[in-house]
Amino acid sequence: MSKVFKATPLFDAHKSFIRLPMGTPMLDDYPDSKDFLEHVCHSIPEAIEDFSYTQAFLKSYSRKSEATYRSYRNEVERLLLWTWTIEGKSVIALKRQNLESYFDFVHNPPAAWVANSVDDRFRQIGGESRQNKEWRPFVAKIAKQDRKNAVEAGKSVPSAKDGHTLSHEAMKICYSALSCFYDYLTDEGYAFGNPIPAIRKQSPFLIKGATSKSIKRLSDLQWDYVLDCATLAADKDPAYERMLFTVAMLKTLYLRVSELSDRSNWQPVWKHFWQDTDGNNWLKVLGKGNKIRDVSVPNSLGPYIKRYESHRQSVSASFGVNATLVAKNRGAGGMTSRQLRRIVQQAFDLAHEKMRVEGFSDEATALREATTHWLRHTGASQDIATRPLKHMADDLGHASMGTTDRVYIQSDMKERARTGKERDV
Repeated sequence: MSKVFKATPLFDAHKSFIRLPMGTPMLDDYPDSKDFLEHVCHSIPEAIEDFSYTQAFLKSYSRKSEATYRSYRNEVERLLLWTWTIEGKSVIALKRQNLESYFDFVHNPPAAWVANSVDDRFRQIGGESRQNKEWRPFVAKIAKQDRKNAVEAGKSVPSAKDGHTLSHEAMKICYSALSCFYDYLTDEGYAFGNPIPAIRKQSPFLIKGATSKSIKRLSDLQWDYVLDCATLAADKDPAYERMLFTVAMLKTLYLRVSELSDRSNWQPVWKHFWQDTDGNNWLKVLGKGNKIRDVSVPNSLGPYIKRYESHRQSVSASFGVNATLVAKNRGAGGMTSRQLRRIVQQAFDLAHEKMRVEGFSDEATALREATTHWLRHTGASQDIATRPLKHMADDLGHASMGTTDRVYIQSDMKERARTGKERDV
């Protein structure tokens, strides 16, 4: 297998993709992708049809949500690039044996197909979307602590591309997305059937079983430091008011970062805070699966909301109920998920430094691994013992209480452990 990555990305980010025309005119402003497809078509004439049907498939699924588009785009684009550049076939010419080889490839891709960081597929150069040479179909995760340590030491970030493997969960997504893809191609009369379910049944990469999962969350000490450092920073510099508001919201309301971010079909605004006739406070959010829910807002969060609201009023004369919930410092509109993660990381970095200086080196080191999603788990883990399970499930946006129990309580595991402790040898 070639040690050089010879493919080119095909499908841009959601906000760009949905505005593009159907068919090959989509590539008029993407000269590198257009040249790549034309080159492939010399040896695989059906590739143009592969591309058109894949584009139509993504257009169909892009209507649901940006997250769905992004997930499906990643999987079908990988398949096309592998099919054309390695197998030398059309996607509809793949037999079961070919697809089994593909899943082997995906589970352990060659280093040439793996990047060390998430990169945009394209860069704007001279009014055209040109291929980003650093982009790869797979990204190896490097521990945040290892990355930070390397940067602080002035060293290059260690590579994790060799031996990179996809997780069990990532493989599940891969099988599901490609099964939907082949269902679509079959419905459109382009493919003759969907072989993915049969392959999935025999997959060695999908592991079944019930095990106890440790929740990735901040310790009480770590959370105290994060909140304290964010508060101190905001007291000294109003520019940090946004950081304080963001970490308090994500943790206290168990929010996913996407639920605070600006999306193509939803923009969080201040009027989404509302009060019922009994004086109870709520926040309306759009969660997974495009489901709107109301999250109960505790009284303890009120001062943080009022504080950020006052800050926004002081810096913008046009601030009102239709103003975006978390605003950019420059420009209009709300924050993206990536921008919000950077804001939260600032709070984590401040807390890490303060903990290290004050002698909590182990807790500080562990904080290096924390991600934004840990705030959601932290809030839920702290509250699960004092609130009814149904209320927790509703605020978390879980479809069933079973999910909440399985993630945060694991009552079946605890009961099984209790009854099994006294067994005789």
